[in-house]
Amino acid sequence: MIIKSLEIKNFRQFKNEKKILFSTSESENITLIQGDNTSGKTTLLQAFIWCLYGEANFKSKDSLINTITSYDMMASNSDDEVKVSIELIHHGLIYYISRSLNHVVRINEVKPAPMNIVEMSYKQQDGQQQRIPTHQIKQKIEEILPQDLSTYFLYDTERFGNITTKSDVTDAVKGILGLTVLENTLNHIGKETQKTSLLGKFHASLNLKGNQVADEALKNMQEAEDMKVTLKEREKEKTKELEHYHTAKKQTIEILRGLEESAKLQLEREKKEKELIYEKNFLNESFAQFYRNFKSNTFMYLAKPLMNKALEELKNASVDDKGIKDMNANSIRDIIQRARCVCGTEIVEGNTAHNCLMDELQFLPPESIGNLIRNFKEKTNIMIGASENYFENLNSHFKSILIRQNKISELEDEIESIKSNLKDRDSVRKHQENLTEIENKITNIENLLESLKKQIWDQDKIIETNHKTYSNNIGASEKNREIRVYMEYAQELLKWVETRYSNRENDIKNKLEEKVNEYFTKIYHGSRKVRIDDKYRVTLITTSSDRELITDESQGLETVKNFAFISGLVDMAKEKLNDEKSNLEMDAEDYPLILDAPFSNADEKHVENISKVLPEVARQLILIVMAKDWNYAEKSMKNKVGKRYYLDKKSEVLTEIVEVGEFNV
Repeated sequence: MIIKSLEIKNFRQFKNEKKILFSTSESENITLIQGDNTSGKTTLLQAFIWCLYGEANFKSKDSLINTITSYDMMASNSDDEVKVSIELIHHGLIYYISRSLNHVVRINEVKPAPMNIVEMSYKQQDGQQQRIPTHQIKQKIEEILPQDLSTYFLYDTERFGNITTKSDVTDAVKGILGLTVLENTLNHIGKETQKTSLLGKFHASLNLKGNQVADEALKNMQEAEDMKVTLKEREKEKTKELEHYHTAKKQTIEILRGLEESAKLQLEREKKEKELIYEKNFLNESFAQFYRNFKSNTFMYLAKPLMNKALEELKNASVDDKGIKDMNANSIRDIIQRARCVCGTEIVEGNTAHNCLMDELQFLPPESIGNLIRNFKEKTNIMIGASENYFENLNSHFKSILIRQNKISELEDEIESIKSNLKDRDSVRKHQENLTEIENKITNIENLLESLKKQIWDQDKIIETNHKTYSNNIGASEKNREIRVYMEYAQELLKWVETRYSNRENDIKNKLEEKVNEYFTKIYHGSRKVRIDDKYRVTLITTSSDRELITDESQGLETVKNFAFISGLVDMAKEKLNDEKSNLEMDAEDYPLILDAPFSNADEKHVENISKVLPEVARQLILIVMAKDWNYAEKSMKNKVGKRYYLDKKSEVLTEIVEVGEFNV
């Protein structure tokens, strides 16, 4: 998809008809649109979204029609319209999309029509225009650029925050990277319990007459499957609702931070909340270390009093230092029998040497345990030494746990106190109460989502139990046997597609993580890396003392991560993994990047790095930026700019679009 032009009429700040032609050159693939604050940069991005999907996401809820146009309408009592048109190239065809909203004057007030009108056509090979029926337009636009993916390619840096944590990121990645075909195949084959699936239809064809047990089991499975679908839809709905409230919470916190009288308290609260997270992590580590130390040398420490008592009892035993170490009675008897010592002294019964050896016999095993006692004392002293630091180490970590617990309690009290102070301030009371309400709703939705997961699990168990009953009670007629053969083929095909899907999804996740890390390394001037989980959410990782740690993200770092993620997606979309063994995936497709204020949260070094990467990744790049941000990017991008425009703000309600060359900027 390559965008050739955007034409707008009476849309917000832009009065009458304005047209922007975008660069379609591969070598000069950047269209630069510069403007100051409130000059209409975001309005241009929203014009794309409104034209394609009929929605606009403005902070203020003012009418779409230009204010001056509405005054002119009331003065002349005439009608006028808001209109946005896009011309684009997709799979070699030129498409024209336009959306308009008529406005009329009623009782000295300009009123919009109840519905906007969308039209779409394409140019055939012979040059003739072919109109697309109205009821097919939405589906056709979804084929070109699905609305779920628009966030990634029509990107507003200042509004959308961390796009890698959005609830629809999984579907978006699957759509971009070509897993949808396999997923549709899985849904088509489906399950025995899904009435409209292939396997479900086979099951419905089985002759269950007279087999009430199997009939009842199938009914239970189908009801459970229907309930599961309902629960999953509700889970998806609540997940999006949760994201909405998280966004609302973030916006409310921003409002509170911006209020002068509450700014300091709000920042202090955020600092305390971060410190609380750190203390809780530290507490968990202290608990873990305490348990590890408790498990080591526990027996020796607990036995220490008994060992000391044993040593005390043996302290005055005179036998423990008698005898020759490692010598026994048999050795003495051999020397007496030989009648000569190893030193050469003659041994005769009754002489001094003989008497000494006989005395020694009483101290050696088996006649004596002197040597055993001595060995026992040596080993006991070693065990006592091993347990010397046991209590000190355990006590040290226990004290650390108490300190952390006290610190956590203090921080929680301080945070609650700050919340109370914020709530008591007249100027922020409404916003703080709103924040508290939003936080309560977030908690309630999170609890509801947990309950929905449990209910879905319950339905799975019902399906599993009834499936066994059903399989064991199906009639054995010829027709049933034939249908069972078809079902076995379908199930084998399902297994193959599931394996194929799993392998492809794993390959895509690994490849995407590799790509995103590649671009993150090019953009970020540090030593961090990214990790992508099974839901394609991106987490930043840093290494400390040979351990990987998840770290907080600043707005600048969040921007870097977002662009690395988008770059990886665009690159992967062009490749589509190019599997040589399968033709299931669609051909590679170019995606343009339309970016509003892309550098606003990044520092000079990161802007320079982003500026090098984006033109290489995207086939077409449309940048809507402030002049000060462009100064950092210009060094890397200026030779790739094919078209350049300036938003000349005449007033708060009027902006002119001027192609550079016609206006001295």
